[in-house]
Amino acid sequence: MLNKTTWLRVATPVAILALALTACGSDEKKSHTSTSHKDKPHSRFNGAHKNGARGASAAAKAVLKPGQSAWRAFKEDTGVKPYYSITAQRIDVGTAADAKTLVSDPKDAEGKVPATGYVTYRHLTGGAVKEWPRVGDYADVYADGRRGTKVIGDDTPKGCADSDAIKNWKNGQSYTLCTTFLIPADAKRLEIAWTEIGGKPFVWKFPARR
Repeated sequence: MLNKTTWLRVATPVAILALALTACGSDEKKSHTSTSHKDKPHSRFNGAHKNGARGASAAAKAVLKPGQSAWRAFKEDTGVKPYYSITAQRIDVGTAADAKTLVSDPKDAEGKVPATGYVTYRHLTGGAVKEWPRVGDYADVYADGRRGTKVIGDDTPKGCADSDAIKNWKNGQSYTLCTTFLIPADAKRLEIAWTEIGGKPFVWKFPARR
């Protein structure tokens, strides 16, 4: 489901675009911590964990719908390797005016709008992530099959957790982590792809924009 939002920004520093290799041009996060669930992981999560790479591979071959989950172990920078469920929830699309507030040079936003992907990660099993989880860094927004331009240095969107503020992430707890990309204003097909380096992607397809 796609939501067109009005982005309210009050005395916010201009964000910086990370300019690197992407299909759309450049490469490569308002603030609220997501709900932390302390109940035990559902049995189907345990089953997916037991299947290991086989379960992850099967999910990587399928196109997922918004709200559907995939499962995968992910090695964090701190050395622990938790098993996460990964669920793309939605993409919020802003306006051309919003895009201009996210760049230092307005020319970088010409013909673009911001698209923020909301992805929920649940720590199922494995060691606690003491700090700085990076699992959310691997979710990208694609528009008409091309990766958007990732925006860095922006505020944390409302309803999302700040990954740098997460401490001691334990089994059963979940956070929604969000990333904003600039995409062509006339893009119709939007997707979120979560891909660990060297791994196969999990892809969620969203309804086409009109």
